[in-house]
Amino acid sequence: FCDLTLDPNTANSRLALSEDNRKVTHVTEYQPYPDLPERFDEESLPGRCYWEAEWSGDAVISITYEGISRKGGIDSVFGRNE
Repeated sequence: FCDLTLDPNTANSRLALSEDNRKVTHVTEYQPYPDLPERFDEESLPGRCYWEAEWSGDAVISITYEGISRKGGIDSVFGRNE
């Protein structure tokens, strides 16, 4: 079992993090997060992992790797790189 702590310094401005940074909710209001180049969470993942998600309506869930570009061309879009 691995608890992930989401990093508000790297969260999308349309995602609201819970107080303990363990849950995320899509919101219509932009959140005041800084635009920094760090990665999306604070812990690394050793080996295979899985997540359980609860949602209603449409959902898009992406998992990334450490070296993905945060800005730029097609390689920075989830599902569009090799």
